[in-house]
Amino acid sequence: MFDPEKRAELVRPKMMKNGKYLIARIGGSGQESDPNKILDMYFRYKNYISGDNEFENEWFNSSLKDVWSAKFLGLVKDFWSRPIDEIKKLEFQNPPYSAALKLEGRTGDPRNYNKVFAVQVSGCTYACNFCYVPPEINMANPAFGKFFSPKEILDFFLSAKSKSKEPMNVIRITGGEPTIIPEIIIDVFNEIEKRDLKTYLWIDTNLSMSKYLEKTESDLKNILNKRNVGVVGCFKGVCKEDFSMLTGVEPKFYENQFETAKLFLDWKTDFYAYLPALVYENPEQRIEEFVDRLRELNKNLPLRAEILIIKEFPGAVINIKEKAKQGRPMPKTDQKLFFDLWYNKLLPKFYSKEMLNKFCCEIPL
Repeated sequence: MFDPEKRAELVRPKMMKNGKYLIARIGGSGQESDPNKILDMYFRYKNYISGDNEFENEWFNSSLKDVWSAKFLGLVKDFWSRPIDEIKKLEFQNPPYSAALKLEGRTGDPRNYNKVFAVQVSGCTYACNFCYVPPEINMANPAFGKFFSPKEILDFFLSAKSKSKEPMNVIRITGGEPTIIPEIIIDVFNEIEKRDLKTYLWIDTNLSMSKYLEKTESDLKNILNKRNVGVVGCFKGVCKEDFSMLTGVEPKFYENQFETAKLFLDWKTDFYAYLPALVYENPEQRIEEFVDRLRELNKNLPLRAEILIIKEFPGAVINIKEKAKQGRPMPKTDQKLFFDLWYNKLLPKFYSKEMLNKFCCEIPL
């Protein structure tokens, strides 16, 4: 097990150079199961709601009133008999819903923010056993990436947007781990503002690195509470033992996630949470304890969390096999059990039906 802070110190200098940032090479890396979504070698797009099940297909063809209705929330009734990919009515709510609500209110159409332009920084603080990114990319190896300036990133985004058949109004900064180099968030946002674009900025983070966020607070804090910016923090594991097994990081760093999440909340960020549907032992007890931890940060935060289905993408298969050989196998607990506990048993225990029938972005913090 390793120290993520020391790893960040190692990769941070490799991730920035003369005002440019190291962006991972997607093409040929095994990260993308659909090569048609790769835009050049270094960028890609993601359809957050992809139309892979009956509810997602219906979503694309529904009225705006229905798109904002509770009919698309939660799990399908017969989810135990369905493949894992079909158990949630909408696998993701955000950024489509958060962008639409923040920029246009409930008259906004989430389908206009569903196709997202992804910018993946090269370099990470973790070595997750389910990660779809090859290890050499997460170590900020310049042989597997290329340096881009914020101007070049926005130029490429606008080119892709002009060629896209569907609306493309969201830029997603992901990784790797962007908060190792939060300067990229500041610079990309400023480039969006400079060009006066109606573009939503969605930032992924594993919540490991408050150190560099605090160093850029004077600029970053004012950006993170803008209406066209949202942040999602992905918690890895429901207890320190699971966290360590999943990430390869020393158990004591489990608490960093909650400290970093509190920082975002204190800065009035439009903050959301992800949680992989992975648990090793005592699922009901461990997951309920995790709900309690989120409620300590903010009583409504569990309602702003989405549980993620972990799929075996080409790159993930390699990591899963390698990490199992190193003594960090994937949990054997059925992911469906996690979903059942979260959505059908635990959330109703703490929240009213009225609250459960709201989208994550409508839940007040």
